[in-house]
Amino acid sequence: MSRISRRSFLGATGALAATTFLAACGGGSGGSSGGGGLRWWDHYSALQNFHKDWAETQSQALGVSVEYTYNDVTRAVEALQLANQSKQLPDVYTNILDIPLAALVREGWVHELALSDEVKARLPEGSLTEGITNLDGKVYGLPLFAFRQYAAATWFNRDIAAQAGIDPANPPTSYDAYRDALRRIAATGTAPMMLALGGKARMGEQINDMACAAGFPGFEGLVFGTGEFAYHHDAYVTAIEFWKELNDTGLIIPGAINFTVANARTRWAAGSAGFFPDGPWCAGGVKAVNPDFVPTMAVGPILTPEAGTAPVVYRGAPASQIFVAGSTKDAEHASALVSSFTTPEYQAGLAAGMDQPPLNLEIVGTADVIEPYRQVVRFFEEQVKRMPEAVVRNPQYAAVQAQQAPISPNLGDIVQGYLGGNIPDLRAALRQLSDASTADRDNALKKATAAGAQVSEADFAFPNWQAGTDYAYA
Repeated sequence: MSRISRRSFLGATGALAATTFLAACGGGSGGSSGGGGLRWWDHYSALQNFHKDWAETQSQALGVSVEYTYNDVTRAVEALQLANQSKQLPDVYTNILDIPLAALVREGWVHELALSDEVKARLPEGSLTEGITNLDGKVYGLPLFAFRQYAAATWFNRDIAAQAGIDPANPPTSYDAYRDALRRIAATGTAPMMLALGGKARMGEQINDMACAAGFPGFEGLVFGTGEFAYHHDAYVTAIEFWKELNDTGLIIPGAINFTVANARTRWAAGSAGFFPDGPWCAGGVKAVNPDFVPTMAVGPILTPEAGTAPVVYRGAPASQIFVAGSTKDAEHASALVSSFTTPEYQAGLAAGMDQPPLNLEIVGTADVIEPYRQVVRFFEEQVKRMPEAVVRNPQYAAVQAQQAPISPNLGDIVQGYLGGNIPDLRAALRQLSDASTADRDNALKKATAAGAQVSEADFAFPNWQAGTDYAYA
């Protein structure tokens, strides 16, 4: 996920450029609800048709117009930055900023959600978490999706696989088997693998997941047991080196360094390559751009370095996916629109959109989805475990998060730079990222404690964490 500064949210962009960009992104003149209705932005490509229809339905139900705009993930962050700069934030928007909730509240980006008891009762137990969706007992963000998911499932073209002698019912699950499958496809004259190397944020997400599957005892560089940052761990090196080998031997399609996620998925859905690592949203994203290709899709689990190893990936509590803007002029109707996302009708449509799986995974079993989507959700149920989080154990840790700054170069930058040949020493670059992450957190901790937050280094570590299990707080 793309990061912007947690302390200065605005880029040095001129007013004319901001106005032009916002016009392209659906931004109108004036502030939120400036035209007497609600504006709703999101970046979920697989859901854009469903959300357009839902906006029309809610316009009738709420008695106010709801204008829906989809922004591609590669431009959504900038669109929100510029909208905030020009006081044109949409009334409702998706959380792609990767900024701690405390900082968003402090800077006026979000408005408290007015959720009725009836609405809250529709949410699965544990959906609302202090420090993640709530702050000081107030709800600011609504989760839409299950935490059990990852971004690097092994999607593939079943026709291309079959032509290369690969059984679509038994896709590769290890690095060796995957490498062999790519070579078989290459022998047929077809590009073996698509990758969105131009989408640095997604590359970082996928390598974080692949490192977990390769045995990293934590997530996003953080070792759960000790609280240390260790991006330079062997699991990260192994995962990145694997992609480097595939790229250097021509098994990744030429030009991947220039492909955004949307570019890569669209090209793959046109039949240009055999395999494409992507998240669950691949199914809905392909359906949105080329529905004729959907029957050709198949999926395997995230890869592991060794055959016969069951992958384990970690995720935290359900995140805030939807916000109401702090600048909205109609908080009542904006909260009502967000509340509509908890209804059974919306949840069924959400599942059918085949994006991230809904909070209640059981809905997928009866939803109008393709079998590969059901299969990838079954992988998630088996392989994704709940991780420990400092902010859940001690909500005051949010004060530390609010002081942290983005690290550059980040993991996605390093992956792209190493595969492109601009970073010669991978482990050294990863160690620098670990050191920079540690220094930034230490600095944030000092500032938070100086401001009165009751936090300490002990909040980082979970010595009772056990690999391969859902973490339970004492």
